[in-house]
Amino acid sequence: MFLRRLRTSAVLRRASKDGDVLAAIRAELAHELSSAPSSPPSLSSEDAPGFATVSDAPQAQDVLLRRRTESEEVLVSAMLAPLQFVDQEPLRREALMKVFVTKPGATPVLHFDCRASLVGDGGGHADYAINAVRYHSSPGDDGEGKYEGPEFRELDPRLQAALHHYLVARGINSNLASSILHHLLQKERTQYVNWLKTLEERFAKDN
Repeated sequence: MFLRRLRTSAVLRRASKDGDVLAAIRAELAHELSSAPSSPPSLSSEDAPGFATVSDAPQAQDVLLRRRTESEEVLVSAMLAPLQFVDQEPLRREALMKVFVTKPGATPVLHFDCRASLVGDGGGHADYAINAVRYHSSPGDDGEGKYEGPEFRELDPRLQAALHHYLVARGINSNLASSILHHLLQKERTQYVNWLKTLEERFAKDN
């Protein structure tokens, strides 16, 4: 969709000069509707075992999942990372994941910043990497102005591995990262289709 969207942007700019914007919009919309479902499927228990969906509004860019046991709560907030380019070519999309681990009546709150990305050339499976680990004195504390620890990659490799296993033991694994990333990609595609439909309705009024 993104390579086509870039080409479509140029078409729309040209079309705006010759009054054919509506035709360009309808051509792009027809292309998207030929392969895009009307709405993104919700994350199921099979996609995110042990997690419940807290928030996944159709117009929102993020999704919030929760896993709760008697001893702790794990929250996962995720959204697509901004589109990046190399030599004007868009790179494959990634998802930014924030993982919070809390225990009832205990502090601090652990906070992991992660990035999920597609693995291999097939584009079917994804995995994630931890970018940073920090903690907050309470759920509402953003830690601003406080020492937040070193870069994750600067930690001892054994500590990096131990922290990764800590997340895996709480259900934060490659399967979850893959489900979240693909869900967000499909969700954005649906939002793009709806955006095109709104444009079509608006420009149709000019004819």
